[in-house]
Amino acid sequence: MKYIGIFSSVYEKYLLRELSRTPDSIPGNLTLVISESDLLYENGMDKVRTYILWCLELNIKVISIYVDVLDTEEDLRSAMMASLIDPLSLLMDQLPKEIGFEIYNATGDTVKTRNGSKLMVYMVIDFGGRSEITKAVRNILEDVKTKKISPERIEEKTIESHLMLKHEPDMVIRAGGKHLSDFMIWQSVYSELFFTDVNWGGFRKIDLLRVLRDFRKRQRRYGK
Repeated sequence: MKYIGIFSSVYEKYLLRELSRTPDSIPGNLTLVISESDLLYENGMDKVRTYILWCLELNIKVISIYVDVLDTEEDLRSAMMASLIDPLSLLMDQLPKEIGFEIYNATGDTVKTRNGSKLMVYMVIDFGGRSEITKAVRNILEDVKTKKISPERIEEKTIESHLMLKHEPDMVIRAGGKHLSDFMIWQSVYSELFFTDVNWGGFRKIDLLRVLRDFRKRQRRYGK
């Protein structure tokens, strides 16, 4: 076990050195998808804090973290989603001041925000892409009704301007899963995807570095 730890430390330093040689190849915008069970199991909350600090250290500018609530019982889902708000708010408040954040609830409403100078974190609880696009369309229809915009002038940029999250992730990471949620389905259409072979509880810095190394090797085609 001792030798495994030494090897892991050496390999982590190797990956950091490799990435530092081409800092421009590190994605500036990462999205992470985890489940509520990942968050609540053992060190799940602490791992979120650690992950954010890793991204700060690596000079990543924007990260989104989506908590996918999997329970199919509506009452249980609602209770679970509500119970996550306060601990996540406390977690974000305790981060260094150079980290800004926005926390969104399950209806896409902002519940807490803070500006930051080095890293922006968007924390979203079970408000998926289909719900986000539906809400955007409703808002556009309201703008048409109040004559703020004419139907003829509606285009892709109109929809994008009404989305909750305006940025487009370079890479979407699904921790320990084999399927993605519908989070940011509009914004991530050209994003690279990565499924980790370890669950969230076992996710280490070396795993994040492997993701970034994999991203560096890919040739992005942006749908071409």
